[in-house]
Amino acid sequence: MSKLSPSHRNSVVVGALLRSRYYEYLVESVLGQGTFGTVAKCRRIADRKTVAIKMLKKQDKQAKAEMAVLFKLKCLDSDKCNLVRWHRSFFSNDHICLEFEHLDKSLYDFLKGRNGQPLHIKEIRPIVQQLANALDHLKTARIIHADLKLENIMLVNHAQEPFRVKVIDFGLASDVSAAKLGSYLQSRAYRSPEIFLGLPFTEAIDMWSLGIIAATLYLGFFPFPCSSNYDMMKYIVEAIGQPPNTMLTLGSQTGLYFQQDHDPTNSTWKLKAPEQFWRECGIQSQETRALKLCTLYDIMHIRAIDGETMFDRGAESCDMLDFVDLLIRMLHLEAAKRITPRQVLKHQFTSMCNMTWMYHLSSYVQSSSELLNPTTDNRKAVCGSLQQPSSTTTHPIQQNLPSASAERSQYSGNRMQASTGVSTPLAQAHRSNTDTSSSYSLKRKRDDSDSRDQRKRVKTDQAPPTSSSKALTVASSSSYSLKRKRDDSDSRDQRKRVKTDPAPPTSSSKALTDEPDKRSVPAESRAPSGRKRKSPDVEYVGRQRGDNRN
Repeated sequence: MSKLSPSHRNSVVVGALLRSRYYEYLVESVLGQGTFGTVAKCRRIADRKTVAIKMLKKQDKQAKAEMAVLFKLKCLDSDKCNLVRWHRSFFSNDHICLEFEHLDKSLYDFLKGRNGQPLHIKEIRPIVQQLANALDHLKTARIIHADLKLENIMLVNHAQEPFRVKVIDFGLASDVSAAKLGSYLQSRAYRSPEIFLGLPFTEAIDMWSLGIIAATLYLGFFPFPCSSNYDMMKYIVEAIGQPPNTMLTLGSQTGLYFQQDHDPTNSTWKLKAPEQFWRECGIQSQETRALKLCTLYDIMHIRAIDGETMFDRGAESCDMLDFVDLLIRMLHLEAAKRITPRQVLKHQFTSMCNMTWMYHLSSYVQSSSELLNPTTDNRKAVCGSLQQPSSTTTHPIQQNLPSASAERSQYSGNRMQASTGVSTPLAQAHRSNTDTSSSYSLKRKRDDSDSRDQRKRVKTDQAPPTSSSKALTVASSSSYSLKRKRDDSDSRDQRKRVKTDPAPPTSSSKALTDEPDKRSVPAESRAPSGRKRKSPDVEYVGRQRGDNRN
């Protein structure tokens, strides 16, 4: 940031008092100075609370625009949205003063205090997650931050809440509908291709800045350091590729970096050579890169994977692939195809959904899970994906499971309950798909075991049979067997008689069989009227006598 004029700088003096209508503030130190104002660390005298006050020129239009954005964001929960909390505003010494909560330090100062030592990939994850959460809420409010960088990302309290961050400085923020074509926004190292080319832009420019921030935290330096806009565009083309012709044709600033080859069939663009750019613009191209990236996948070969176990090395390798994949999606040249903040929250790198099965096997996964879930003293989650409205289905990262030893004892058949309440948040994601089936199978096993025990008790509780009951049982079974044999013998004899034309039935049997069927005899088979039909007995006797005579 450029420095303020001497008159403006001298207006903020350590030990001076700032007065509002209701409060007085004692200036303790100057935290930062920028183009549009100065930020001072102050103590509110009434309650001795430390706050940060940003002082802007009263007549500055940018100050009024920032206040309009802050009023629009006032309804949001700053802790859940990972945005700085704005308390109030007042006028003092011909300045607009904005009172904010006091935060720890910026990521820029944090890296500077580490002597440029980059962060580990598992330390970058919670930062990316929380920043994506902040951008998601800004996108919902249709606000473009337009100045996302390391200096504007603050650690809340790194000693007590490691890597919990918030976004500050809405001096360049604006509504999406108010975005003006050709505006030069963002710091150069974080600037998106559509701003360089003079294209219409949306909140997707903030996602490009987030990709640059993530790469910088891992490398320890900017992936595209530059001393001019041409160098920046040159590095982007070499590492990611040239923007498509549709973007270059529509860009109002494309001619500064590219020249058009007029082909009879097709019109293409080509990046200008450094010598040509120097002849046309008088700016000498300078090589300032600490690492020349031919592709973003080259980032994978910067550090060696040094896991203690096979599972740690495998988990870290998988994590590295997911991290590079997320970078490629964040740094997509076309804004319409660039990943959105909500998609970042669901990405494999941010959610760790592809490593949940290794939770009990890898200390790398366990430590990564602990960093992913920072909480405040009142147990309020602050990470982006943990701020969604609660429902009956809890997010896998939030649920608690038994410890590893308790889980092993459960699967080995040991019924001893786990006495430790160790939280294994990430392991729940691995078991979320099998919780229902596992609980059902365990319940079914218990029910089957109870049924078997009950049957055993019933058998053992029955009194042994006496000799009389045994004899009665044998006798009844014997009589049943004899009766069944007689019935079977009668059935066989009856079938034999039917087959061999058995003897004519007796009169008594005829009476039993023929008499009930008289009414069912057809009319044509009956005797004619006036003629008496012979009885069956008489007819049978006559036929029998005739047989005897023959």
